[in-house]
Amino acid sequence: HNSHPPHKQTLFIMDHADEQKLLWVKDPKEVWRLATVQSQTDAEVTVSGSTGAETLTLPLKDTAIYDISHSLPLDDLSRYNNLSEAPLLQGLKKRFDGQEIYTWTGDVLLSVNPYQDIPNLYTLDATPDDEEEDDDDDEANPPHVYSIARRALDAVIDPGTPQNQSVVISGESGAGKTEASKHVMRWLLNESSKLDSATDSSIQTRLMQSNVILEAFGNAKTVRNDNSSRFGKYIKMKYDASHTIIGAKTDHFLLEKSRLVNVARGERNYHAFYQLCAGLDEARKAELNLKPAKSYKMLNQGKTLTVSSVDDASEFAETCEAMTTLGITPEEQGQAFSILSGLLQLGNVKFAPKADGGHGVEPKFDDDEAFSMKSVASLLGVEENEFVLRLISKRTISGRGSMTAVDLDERTSSNNANALIKFVYGMLFEFIVNKINLSHATKEDQATSFVGILDIFGFEIFKANSFEQLCINYANEKLQQ
Repeated sequence: HNSHPPHKQTLFIMDHADEQKLLWVKDPKEVWRLATVQSQTDAEVTVSGSTGAETLTLPLKDTAIYDISHSLPLDDLSRYNNLSEAPLLQGLKKRFDGQEIYTWTGDVLLSVNPYQDIPNLYTLDATPDDEEEDDDDDEANPPHVYSIARRALDAVIDPGTPQNQSVVISGESGAGKTEASKHVMRWLLNESSKLDSATDSSIQTRLMQSNVILEAFGNAKTVRNDNSSRFGKYIKMKYDASHTIIGAKTDHFLLEKSRLVNVARGERNYHAFYQLCAGLDEARKAELNLKPAKSYKMLNQGKTLTVSSVDDASEFAETCEAMTTLGITPEEQGQAFSILSGLLQLGNVKFAPKADGGHGVEPKFDDDEAFSMKSVASLLGVEENEFVLRLISKRTISGRGSMTAVDLDERTSSNNANALIKFVYGMLFEFIVNKINLSHATKEDQATSFVGILDIFGFEIFKANSFEQLCINYANEKLQQ
């Protein structure tokens, strides 16, 4: 939508009756800005410069039609005449400058992350009552994430033709998608308690606490976002015949496992690792042979061990509390922490030619006193010798059924270790999601409808982009077309 046919531009400019003939023009700083037309041809137009003194001549394809409606303070930008990228972006900017972060564009709600708390923006009691709503009344349908949630719920409880609904939340990394999904969930839970005062408060608590656990194990600091979701999730809020929330189910996809072994400068691995190093009590750290975060390659390669806005020790306590609330037993929590510690140590292993000059390689640690394969195997719950053998050799079976071990080189052995780290963490994440779903479970015949919330991971471009990030970016692009 960045270009328009030249004849349309010409007709608009020449026939406009205003004293100042205005036009949107591309600008390297503002992206688009308004300029006064000085003269034009069929292919080019000369406009006032950004300071108003000089002039600028540019091709018509770098301009967009200006309409008087573009100056109106509308909360639905689809009502602009001659809508294009230029008035859309400027309209969003004007609203953002006035702390209006939500804007309609037809049925789609756009939000711009303010990176600050706006007082009373998410006051649940301030939303209009159902009895007072009028779909044709703009004041009863303000641009707000709660309005999206209300629209979804209205369709589910419609007495005429009820339909299951899904709220799709997409955008670039740091846009506020995860927070938006939590606000949708919070509003739906609040409305459920209004419809039925007997709504089980423990369901509400468990649903909100599940976010704490998923963020610990599935979110990480990136260059653009201190709490970026590195996986996608789809949560079904399940309703019974009385339109009360009775449970939920979470599906996850495309966990960014490559982050476990490759962390870009200025970024961090998953929060859970740093929380564990900062928050676990000293006695348990000794049992798990857990060292400070700076001791691990998986955590120090990004050169960013801490985040100014995050207290890892405090968040570890919150994660443990949430795990307990959702029925993850102390024993299961201990096993999870043991696995995390084992993966951190495995991330430090290097492979070098055998010291005795024999064929193949053997695992080594820069700090042999702090780490050992015996410790790694114990933490992961496997037998040491067999574990090491599987990392440094490959077994082949001949046509006669005999088995032969083939020694691997340093690079292949290192790839084996990295692949194992990614696989085990992925299985741990799967276990956690399954435990969350068990805590939210309800009998299928009790659920008559649902509202789904799709929180897709953020569009982002790194210096080195993984295949997972390519899939993430592609999915975001397709959702926004």
